[in-house]
This record gives sequence, structure tokens and C-alpha cells, in this order.
Amino acid sequence: MRKKGLYFPVISILATVLTLLVLLSISTLRNLHRERLRMEENLFRDGLIVLRSLEASFRSGMMGVRRNAEDLQWLMSQISTLTDIRFVGLVDISGSILAHSDEGLITRSYPEKDKFRKLVKQERPKSWFGIDGQFIVAKRFQPAESFSDMREGMHGSIHSMMASRGGIFEPILSGNAYAIVGLDTRKFQEARKSDFQHAIMMGLILLAVGSAGLYFIFLVQNYYTINKTLDSMTTYTSNVVENMPDGLISIDAHGQIVTVNNRAREIFGLMGMPDERGELKRTFLSFATPLIESLKQKRTILESEVECPSSEGEPIPLSISASMLISDDAEDLGAVFILRDLREIRELQERVKRSERLAALGSLAAGMAHEIRNPLSSIKGFAQFFLKKNPAGSVDHKYSEVMIQEVERLNRVITNLLDFARPKEPIREKASIYALLHHSLELIQEHAGAKGIQVIEDIEEDIPQMALDRDQMTQVLLNIALNGLDTMEEGGNLWLRCFRSKQGKLVIIEIEDTGHGIPEAELPMIFDPFYSTKKKGTGLGLAIAHRIVENHDGVLSVSTKRGSGTVFRIELPIS
Repeated sequence: MRKKGLYFPVISILATVLTLLVLLSISTLRNLHRERLRMEENLFRDGLIVLRSLEASFRSGMMGVRRNAEDLQWLMSQISTLTDIRFVGLVDISGSILAHSDEGLITRSYPEKDKFRKLVKQERPKSWFGIDGQFIVAKRFQPAESFSDMREGMHGSIHSMMASRGGIFEPILSGNAYAIVGLDTRKFQEARKSDFQHAIMMGLILLAVGSAGLYFIFLVQNYYTINKTLDSMTTYTSNVVENMPDGLISIDAHGQIVTVNNRAREIFGLMGMPDERGELKRTFLSFATPLIESLKQKRTILESEVECPSSEGEPIPLSISASMLISDDAEDLGAVFILRDLREIRELQERVKRSERLAALGSLAAGMAHEIRNPLSSIKGFAQFFLKKNPAGSVDHKYSEVMIQEVERLNRVITNLLDFARPKEPIREKASIYALLHHSLELIQEHAGAKGIQVIEDIEEDIPQMALDRDQMTQVLLNIALNGLDTMEEGGNLWLRCFRSKQGKLVIIEIEDTGHGIPEAELPMIFDPFYSTKKKGTGLGLAIAHRIVENHDGVLSVSTKRGSGTVFRIELPIS
């Protein structure tokens, strides 16, 4: 059996992971940029402190008039030995190095002239990264606020300083020199590199954790979706099986019943039974065992008709189709059986046969009726002639009256026969079922009262109006009701019920009596013409009633129990 992999949106996961990666990169770059700015601020502040210390040291030497070029060089050499200071120097306005911690660079031009020119133009401290990665801080060198303020106290030494080292102190004292210090950034760079590596490591960890979390979320969501879909499919399949018009029973490889739907329960009459499975197994195996054995060779059985024993005594005709259930590994999983109840089909077949038989009988009766009615008219004419010719009270006059009565009775039979053979099309009009039933009850009420029979009506409310022929349906109700009254002796009950079907598509009318019932052997012939259980009946009343109901697209049926009465049931479609 091929396993299906779980589905999850790979593109969505990749898009989310990439978004997280971008956001993490932006956050890391911002943090690194913030660290760089903080580092530059700290280095710039440290550089200014060094340069101002140089100014203060130079100023104190000038106040004591004990500063010369060698002292200045010594001072710079000492400052350059401090931690994180690479060099310190003085440059005049033209870019020539006046003093430097590295004596070999004195009198040379400062290498980064473009940076130096910007410094001269801005007239305020400036910082930048040098070529070799040093952080450079530079400012105008101002050991005193103005040269004129110190002229009196340092007059003798000024001339001495100006004379030494080619007069390097002249641009210093005149404010045309710039102090430059180079700071070592290796510790900051190492710390920055460590932070960068740490950020990358944390980013990778967060990325891995986030990706795993997203994958887990999508996996859970995917599991939930698949589980929900599986539940929906299971519910759908279960509904399909339970609402099939045919019965379904499945068994496993050991012959145990696994699945049974509602229709199968209805067929076997198991609804509401406490030991449903046990009774079903006994009933099913009583007729299905040969089919199960046959399936082992044929694998499939189509439309096999069997008789299933019923608790009501009469066997149930079933059409069974079955198939073996085989796994992908050719393993026997059991079998499934589809059961079709043939009772309705056989009833329909009987109806078709009866309709064909009645149609043929009706055609024959119509021809015979025409042939009989013509001589009957002549006989009636002669009888009327003799009735008038013979005096009243004579034997011939009495015979003439009898002849006329019998001819009229025979004519009524022929008329009924013609009505049966060529039924009138119903003239349908909207009619109230309640009014129709109530009118029929009024017509039989006197007859029922004369025999002491109680007529009980049970009519459901809100029965809709229906399109039908009032006269024909009244004839049907009267025929059935009068037959019921005739079957009962003195006393008894006649019920007239009307209600909707469970589905609401039919109006059902039931007429039940408490007479002696109809023998079971005579039930198939009850609607045949000329069949009657009454001595003076023509046998056409129920046959005509059956034809009228059929013409209204309805069904007329009868059920009875010997000695306990009969129920006639009329089913009419509401539409």
C-alpha cells in the first residue's frame, strides 16, 4: 500500500524563513552600526583627551619657560607609549610635520592631505580611519588662548624656542599648528568581530529554531488539516453507506459482520432490537453461507436472487450482488454484499401484469357491452309494451315489471363496465381534502347509524388543498366506506384517517373497518373486475376505485387480518 507523504507549503516556509533571515540581518547590521558609532565616539573622546593633555602639558612647560624642541619630542615619545596610542604629532597649516613620536617623519608631508585640508577648512576637531586601520583624531593645537597674553612672562624663552629646531614653535604659538593622534583600534575591531561572529551564531541558532518552529507549526497544521479531511471523508462515506437505497453488509476475512447500514436493518426488521448484530448474523448466514463459499472461486456475484427467512413468516425475496475485498498485497480482507429488496419490484411487476390483464379484459368488456346493450333496448321496449297492454295486477303485468327491473339492473352493470373499460379523465380542480372527507362521511352517516356503527374521523390539520376530481374521489371514498359498512354486522367502528407521509410528499387516506376481513388468498384479486365477496355485488366498485386512484397518480392498497377487519389505504402525491 503506497504511503502518502504529508503535504505542507514549502514555499510558505521558505518565504517565512527568508523573511526572518532578512529581519535578523537588518537587526544585526543596525546593532553593528550602533556599536561602530559608539566605538568611534569613545575613540574620538579618548583622542581629544590625549590632545588636550598634550596642550596642557605644553602650556605648563611654556609657563615655566622650560620647554624646548627636545622636550617636546620627549613628551610626544612618552605619550605614544601609552596604551592604545600608535602615534602623536604636530603638523603646520601647509601639512608639514613639525613634531612626531616617530622622529623619522619630522619635516615630511602628512600623507592624508585631503583629510588634513578638510580639517583646516572646518576649524573644529575631526576624526577618521587611517589607511592602516588607525583611528585618527585631529584638532587645532592651542596651548594658550592667545600668544599676546603670555608674551611678558615668556619673553626670554620665546626667542630661545623660536631659534631652536628651525623655529618650529613659531606656527605652534601663532595658532597655525594642528595636533594629530592615532589610536589603536585592534581591540575594538576584535570585539566588533567577536560581536559579529556572536550575532551570526545567534542568527543561525534563531534561524534554526525558527525554521524548526515553523516546520512544527506547519506540520501540526498539516496534521490537523489531514485529520479534518479524513474525518470529513469518513463522515461523508458513512452517510453515503447509511443512506444507500439498498442494503449493505460487509464481513471480514473470518466471516464476522463489520458494517451494516440502515436499509439492511430495515430489510431484516432489526431496527430497535437489543441483540441486533447477533440476530443479523444468524439471519444473514442462514442464506448467505453458500454465496460466501461461491465468492472464494468467483470473486464476484451479480444479481443472485435468494429467499431470506422473515420473522413475519413470509420469506423476503432479495437480489444480492457481492464482491471480495482484496488488499494491494493480495490479502483477503473479507467481502461486501449489496442487498436489494425485491418485494416492491415484484409488487410493481404484479401491478403491470394486472394492468395488462385489466386492459385486455376492459377491451373485451367494452365490445361485449355494446353487443349486449342493443338487444337490451329492444327487450326493454317490448317489456314496456306488454306492461301497458296487460291490466295492472295481472300475472303478465307483474312479469313485465320484473323484466324491466332486470333490464335496468343489467344496463347499470353494463354502464359500470363501460366506465371501467373507458374511464373518464379526471377534471382536476383545487379542492379541500377535509371538505371532501367530511362530505363523504355525511353521505354514509345515516347508513352507519341504522346499523349502530360508529364512524370515527381522525384528520390531520393543515392538509394542503390538492388538484383532483371531486366527483371521482367522492365515488372512491363512498365505494370503500360502503363496502366496509356492509362487511360489519350490527355495531362496530369505521375509522377515517387522513395525514401526511413522513417525507411530506404524500397525503394518505386510510379507511378501516372492524368487519370479518378478507381471506389472504383473495387479496390479489380484490381489485379485479367482477370479483366480489357480496352476494349482490357486481364486483366493479373496487376495480373502478382502483382505476380512479391510478388516474390521479396515486396508489390504492389493502391490508387485512382474518377476523379483525380491513384497511384500505389511498396515497396521493401532493404535487
